[in-house]
Amino acid sequence: MEQWHKRNLVQLISRVVEQFTYLYKKCTENNDKIYGMTINSNSFGTTSYMAVAAYNQLKKEDIKLKWQLDEWVITVDDGVYADDFLDQFNKDIRDYFGEIMLPKIQNGADEKEEIEKNIQFYILGMKEAKESLFNILGLEIENIVFILSVNEHPDVALRSALEINSYSDSLQEFVEYKNQNS
Repeated sequence: MEQWHKRNLVQLISRVVEQFTYLYKKCTENNDKIYGMTINSNSFGTTSYMAVAAYNQLKKEDIKLKWQLDEWVITVDDGVYADDFLDQFNKDIRDYFGEIMLPKIQNGADEKEEIEKNIQFYILGMKEAKESLFNILGLEIENIVFILSVNEHPDVALRSALEINSYSDSLQEFVEYKNQNS
């Protein structure tokens, strides 16, 4: 892991914990229950946003959309200061891209390897955030599938889900969905 990643891992974890906790409480206030959380990232793993999916959403939409991560629409509301969540982190990782990652690639570093470092950084951060959320919010968190989705890298969703989450019925359902729709 790059030095930048090591220095910023705690920031990523805390941003994920804060944003997920906010969305979790909003869903709970609306008598809804989250079954999945994704961080959707661009192809370089340098820009991201969090979305969650909850069961009440399924009643309104086609059940086939349950595990289509790009259809998950519960995100931070407009009235919230985005800097409190992933936006500040996104600014920092974009700076990392421009100041460190891009010059390395331009000087001959393997682009795929550099992208993989970002993917592993997000996976580790999400795994540690989920463990922290388990301690904060309780046992229910174990059944929520955390997934990293990266544009142009469709294999990352399944791989990340398997690395981040321990076994649950929801994880098994997601794995079956991905295996049928790959």
